[in-house]
Amino acid sequence: MTEKKVVDPARVKPFICDDSYSSKLLMDDFVAGTKAININEGTLKGGGSTGAGVHEENEIYYAVKGEAVLHLDEEEFDLTPGMVVFIPGGVEHALDNKSETEDFVLLTFWEDAKFNGVHHARIKAWGTSFKTIDED
Repeated sequence: MTEKKVVDPARVKPFICDDSYSSKLLMDDFVAGTKAININEGTLKGGGSTGAGVHEENEIYYAVKGEAVLHLDEEEFDLTPGMVVFIPGGVEHALDNKSETEDFVLLTFWEDAKFNGVHHARIKAWGTSFKTIDED
């Protein structure tokens, strides 16, 4: 039987992707000890933007804090806390934080870790997908 897991995001070590974006992996197969939905908490600093990305797999965003402009192909959408976005595979997407001073925080959900580039960067840099703030 698989063990239950409770993850406190405040105890998860952020992976610094660039000057404006950091990523905390909250759940994947490694953390769960079995096949699991993958969840990431992303933080886009005030004034920050993500580069445009596109991949073949579906992705879901859940806005937690702050406000951002979401670019989906040629369309723009204002995101505020509580909003949910389904991004089909093949759709180019990017974010611009609307605030110059406050962070924009979102949860990203995807079916398998192999579909997420930051997941692979984390493993390359750390040798694992998940670290707590108590680890080096």
